[in-house]
Amino acid sequence: MKHTKNLIMIIAIFSLWSCFSQNKKDFSAVKHVVVIGFDGLSPNGIENAKTPNFDKLIKEGASTMHARSVLPSSSSTNWASMIMGAGPEQHGITSNDWEKNNFVLPAVVQGEDFLFPTIFKLIHDQKKNAEIGAIYHWTGFGRLFEKSAVTYDINPETEDETALKASSYIKSKQPVFTFVHFDHVDHAGHEYGHGSPEYYKAVEKADVLLGQVMQAITSSAMAGETIVIVSSDHGGIGKGHGGESLQEVEIPFIVWGKSVKKNYTIDFPVYQYDNAATVAFTLGLKMPIACIGRPVKNAFEGYSDQDNYPMTKRVKAPVILPKAVLSKRAGGLFTNQAEVVIENPSSEGEIRYTTDGSMPSGKSLLYKTPFKTDKNAVVKSAVFKNGSIASLVSEAFFRVIPAGFQPPVSYEIFYLSNLSGIPFLDNLVPNEKGNCFEISSEEINSKIKDNTAVRFKTTITIEKEGVYKFYTRSDDGSILKVNNEIVANNDGDHGIIEKSGEIKLKSGVYPLEVVWFNGGGGGWLDVYYETAGIPKQIIPSSIFKQ
Repeated sequence: MKHTKNLIMIIAIFSLWSCFSQNKKDFSAVKHVVVIGFDGLSPNGIENAKTPNFDKLIKEGASTMHARSVLPSSSSTNWASMIMGAGPEQHGITSNDWEKNNFVLPAVVQGEDFLFPTIFKLIHDQKKNAEIGAIYHWTGFGRLFEKSAVTYDINPETEDETALKASSYIKSKQPVFTFVHFDHVDHAGHEYGHGSPEYYKAVEKADVLLGQVMQAITSSAMAGETIVIVSSDHGGIGKGHGGESLQEVEIPFIVWGKSVKKNYTIDFPVYQYDNAATVAFTLGLKMPIACIGRPVKNAFEGYSDQDNYPMTKRVKAPVILPKAVLSKRAGGLFTNQAEVVIENPSSEGEIRYTTDGSMPSGKSLLYKTPFKTDKNAVVKSAVFKNGSIASLVSEAFFRVIPAGFQPPVSYEIFYLSNLSGIPFLDNLVPNEKGNCFEISSEEINSKIKDNTAVRFKTTITIEKEGVYKFYTRSDDGSILKVNNEIVANNDGDHGIIEKSGEIKLKSGVYPLEVVWFNGGGGGWLDVYYETAGIPKQIIPSSIFKQ
């Protein structure tokens, strides 16, 4: 009996080993991997544009629209993380300003001077004489990998040329590894805004280019031995990126090819640095211990991740009208009263909301019909199912002023050059002057060009003594002063980022100044405050006075 049990155990162990070996053998047989990256491509872009080629890959492969970039959600940091299998804490590329002769945080390990080892080098070192290609539309990508590890290194001037060069290279050389980078979607995001018709047209162009590269792959001799990974570095909000919003951080991740599950939704988290780890897994490479990326194994046949914490599934959040447009928050500035309309885009569940800035719960007001307010209101709403929250929380800021109210904020506009930070303006003569209702770029948007600085001045009335927190949310940099003291410093050349600071104020009237600049592309500014008893909100005109 004892021998029988031992025999059964041996058979079971052998079966498990055999299964593992078979999987490993399948993946070691993969001879080619092509990674196709689209700069600035968001899941929203694929969802709302006409993308038959993306759709085909999703149907024939495994995918998620909820993969996440690393922070900051900027290009250099994320392309580096994608090809290095590590985050900025490991590779040290923490912004687009990174260069080998200009960095703060050194890499924990180096494959080349000052450079964390990339997937290009791992393939070069572990697969002798391997053909390796990098075809990249954005010049900056070329500084992120080891030139000595790449056989074919080219930086085409246009996205069309990038597709042609990549297709020709794949057909003629049948490389072990090819990385193709397209930059035009990001350009559209910066120029016209994420979610704009022009942005979706750029995504549709990306779909055409994807189809060209895929045709080159499927018509070549390497077709049956290839894995294709399609992804992005970041999404965007308004005309920028670099911040922490879900619109900026979520990215698509699609795997297609040999041994990949068909029409499969990846329900577990995927991170930017998992890209390189997945390439290594399919080619049978060993990853350095310094890497933190994990291969997305459950995208492949024979693998099923068992975990108690799959990704949270949410229905679409309510839309509060007037809805958010590009960088502009939902809500707005109204005379006498505002009407609040909330829509449920998914038609699932019920909408509950608050008007005092508190988070909605199952006990909050049930939304049935539009309502009016003659006071400033911070409206938050969410979809609830069976008494539990089932969506992200939507937020809108309604500000109400009386008829005849005069704009209490003065502004000065300066047209300068080569701005990368807040300039010193005291000795300069403004090009334009005027008045506006709020400290925001919205009212003067038509006057904003590249390399423009704006100084807003007003006074703020504090009725109750306390600690006040002030925020600037801007693209590019901004600085907020209260009583001539810097409270919020959000300086620098960046996408929409929010920074804050606190100051203790007694009741009274204080000078308030905000200086903001737009270096290039689209810019944005709005400012907020909060204190005990006052929820975080866009600073209302009612407490300003010239």
